[in-house]
Amino acid sequence: MERFEDSPLAQEMTQFHCPRMNEFPDLELYMDQVLTILQNVLSPFAEDSREKFITSTMVNNYVKQKVVSPPQKKKYNRKHLAYLMVVCILKQVLSLSEICQLIRHQISTYPIEEAYDFFCAQIEMTLKATFTDRDFCCQPPMKSQTPETLLVQSAALAFANKIYMQKYIRFCKGQQAAKKD
Repeated sequence: MERFEDSPLAQEMTQFHCPRMNEFPDLELYMDQVLTILQNVLSPFAEDSREKFITSTMVNNYVKQKVVSPPQKKKYNRKHLAYLMVVCILKQVLSLSEICQLIRHQISTYPIEEAYDFFCAQIEMTLKATFTDRDFCCQPPMKSQTPETLLVQSAALAFANKIYMQKYIRFCKGQQAAKKD
């Protein structure tokens, strides 16, 4: 019997790559291009292939609610993509107002590129740890941690644990179905 940690579901999570700011296209994009990029990156977290993490209606609502700045001439840039990536990931575990507070706090402390890239690194490390040894949460805190880094790490951990539960349940269902065959 296959172990969950060795399953394709778990392996996909340990190999997830969150694009850094400089990996986003260095040109302005239309809404449909933004949606395609975000959907492609976030597709490993979908329960099924029809699940949409982001729609044009959602983006328009985030702009209206001032979560994301308005596009310039209906075009979005790297910063828009970074904000939307953070929102799409964290809306799985936090309210929109909590996400806004976290973003505001981070960018008041760090430049947006640094804050976003740190977020990406934390998502990747936390997913890898959550889907492999699960001993990471028992490590003593590093002396260099700040309240800002702890907030991002906590948000990443909440997200990783939610995804872990969803993938593990899906794995168990697949194992049960295989036993019936």
